[in-house]
Amino acid sequence: MEIIKNRNYIQKMYMLMGGAIFTHYVLVIILCLLLLKDIFVTGEYKKILKDKSLVAVEAVLGFSIIMSLWYHNYGGLIAIPILLCIMVGRYYTRIVSDDFKNYNLELMAKFSGAAFFISLVEILITKDRAGYFAYLNPNYLGSIMMMASILNLYLALKKKSKRNFLLFILNFSTILLSGSRSSLAAAVIGIFVLLYYFLEKRYFVACVFLLIGYVIGVYYGVLPFLREDTIVKYYWLRRDILKMAYNAFKTNILFGHGNFYYFKFTKFYPHSHNAITELLLSYGIVGTLALMGVWLRYIYDIFKDDKSNVLKISIVSGVVAHNLTDFPIFWIQTVILFIMLLSCSENKEDVKKYKIKIYKHRGK
Repeated sequence: MEIIKNRNYIQKMYMLMGGAIFTHYVLVIILCLLLLKDIFVTGEYKKILKDKSLVAVEAVLGFSIIMSLWYHNYGGLIAIPILLCIMVGRYYTRIVSDDFKNYNLELMAKFSGAAFFISLVEILITKDRAGYFAYLNPNYLGSIMMMASILNLYLALKKKSKRNFLLFILNFSTILLSGSRSSLAAAVIGIFVLLYYFLEKRYFVACVFLLIGYVIGVYYGVLPFLREDTIVKYYWLRRDILKMAYNAFKTNILFGHGNFYYFKFTKFYPHSHNAITELLLSYGIVGTLALMGVWLRYIYDIFKDDKSNVLKISIVSGVVAHNLTDFPIFWIQTVILFIMLLSCSENKEDVKKYKIKIYKHRGK
């Protein structure tokens, strides 16, 4: 009876977590602390510590905290809440039942619509880009909405759900409110991965040509793009940022300087706007190789079943694309959302029928 009661409590907490991700980062922190308290009091932490990948990640982040203190890089202490969030996310992945995770997936899809209204109110009050109030940074909001838009489009196509399609529109609109160009591009990439699986070849090719036409139109100034007046300016700025990151990296190639050392080094920018350079700067070659090993193994596990992981492949594609021009994955809301989305399972037989179902549906 006690075990069932505790399981119900854990499930309710993760349901709340699914909503908190889209409302405010402070709520995510509070829920993580409450979940960690329960995980450690009940001794459940022993189960997740058997996960070698988790231990490797925790070791790298733990060492980065030491390096942060060594270099007086106190911003690097952000690794502590990130480390705790990863533990909470990994517990969800390994311990919580698949049935509940799939149920919670649909709840998170519904909760994601709240971000649009929060962002709209913020813009009306501040007259600036949305995302600073509840997500700390517009690019973090963009990353959250990128994953949410892929999720809702996936559910809309899979279930032929008008509600999820409406939520997809709200998610995509929220990306526009955030003003995050890299999130927009990443969302488009993730969406096209979805369309590859769901559409017949001729319709998918038509969508690709439409996208190419739009890109050409933007290039020649015929069609609009998000914050297009600053594209050239920020392109050259990003180049300078990467050069400064390389100079900072050279001061400790092997072990890095802890997270957000770039801000301490430049006194201006929080990070280097690229996941690879940021990993090298934060964890050095040793830590980066360890994390890349864990990441590649994780990706291998997803791709080895190929078409039975449509949602996961789409989410990963979007996240990788976004982190080539930014580093939003290293934030409380984005990292736990990413882990929770990738923990869900898909039915292989259902995936095989996607294109068949859509074809028959159009033929009626």
